[in-house]
Order: sequence, then C-alpha cells, then structure tokens
Amino acid sequence: MKGVALHILGDDFSLLSRQRDEAVNSLVLLAEELPGVDFSTLLNTFNEQWVHLAQFFGAPLIIELLRVTGDLTAEWYRTAPADQLGEPVFFVGPDPAPYWMIAAREFGERFIHHCQIARATGRSAPDDPSLVLPFMAGAMRGFPQTLALLDAPAGSAVTVQVDERAWTIRHDPGGWVVYDGRPDDPTVDVHMTGAAATAVFTRGLGHDGVRAVLDVKGAPPLAQQIGDGLAAFFGRAD
Repeated sequence: MKGVALHILGDDFSLLSRQRDEAVNSLVLLAEELPGVDFSTLLNTFNEQWVHLAQFFGAPLIIELLRVTGDLTAEWYRTAPADQLGEPVFFVGPDPAPYWMIAAREFGERFIHHCQIARATGRSAPDDPSLVLPFMAGAMRGFPQTLALLDAPAGSAVTVQVDERAWTIRHDPGGWVVYDGRPDDPTVDVHMTGAAATAVFTRGLGHDGVRAVLDVKGAPPLAQQIGDGLAAFFGRAD
C-alpha cells in the first residue's frame, strides 16, 4: 500500500507542476531519454521510477506530504476556470479537456486508490453518495469511446442508474453523447446500487461478481454486449 500512496503523491507533484506552475511535463522529459516510446509505456515507466526512488520515504512523511499536496491540489482545481481547456483526459478522448473534466479524472483516480487501500487493509470502501456519485459522473464520460466500438443503431440509448441518479449515453448523429437523467424507454437499462458501482468501477470484483451485482435489461444484442463488456473490462480474473 506504500507504493499506492507514493503513486498518488507523485501524481500531485506532477499535476501541480505541469498544470498550476506550467513547468515542463515530466513525460516530455522522460521521452527525451526514451525516444519513440508510446504514451502508455512512458506513463508506466515514470510511475515505476518515481515509486522506486521514493521507497525511502517514511510512512509519517508520506502522510504529511499527501495532506499538503492534497490541499494544494484541491485549491488549484477550485480556482482553475472550469471551462478552460487543459490537457487531454484520454479515457474521454484525445482532445484537450476542460478543467472540470481534468479535476473529475483526478478525483476518480484518488477514489479508486482509496478503495484499493481500503480493501487491502480489511476496511470498507467509501459508500457515501457525496463521493460515489461524483466518481460515477466522471466515469460515465468514458462510455462514449467504448460504446463507439459497438455496432448499435443510431438513436440507441444506454442508461446507467446508480441508486436514484442516472446517466444516459445516446447514439446521436455525431456519435455517442452523455446526458444526465434517463429517457422513458432506454434501449438498455443498467441498474446498480452505490455499493455495487463502487465495487465494479474500482475493480473490486471478479467477472462473475460484476455480473451478479448488475441488473441489465433491454434489447438484444446490445444489452448482452453491455453486460459482457462491463464484466470483461472491470472484472478481475476469477
């Protein structure tokens, strides 16, 4: 779990430097040492190097630093113009994203790692709707890229409902688009509790476990594809 905490600390150092302070992106510097390497490899290499080098940090120091960088990060995203374009959020798309989406990505990553640490230490994952629902709202923004891989007819609508909150991803003329709320008759309707959503989207369940907590209804074959896809992507190998 020390490695996960150091990973988050490295994220804070990196994003504050490149976004707030407009310093050179750490991956750009690493790319100079590793020319021709793809983005994913660069990111994984940077994270591995940072965690390895910081292993000598003591746990109390890591906690203190996370408190400081967490406050600085929260303040940065609170004051950054929400609609100003920044860096891409790659699970949403390759284009520059507004800062509200960048902040949602960072919240989501910390929520996932929080849940990982909680599970590893025998604690319960957070189930407060004030945490779960914003996490899910951010995660929904990644669905259009995934659904674009499916051969679904125009006008298809996939609704994901978590407790009383719902989002709909609809196949519009320009592609799949996320909307808040639900239509009267979606093509596919996915229901889950907040606890189930947390377990699924933070990869806390195996493939069969994901299927067990999802209630997927709707028109075939899209409903089957959605259920199978969620289990395959988010489920750990059983």
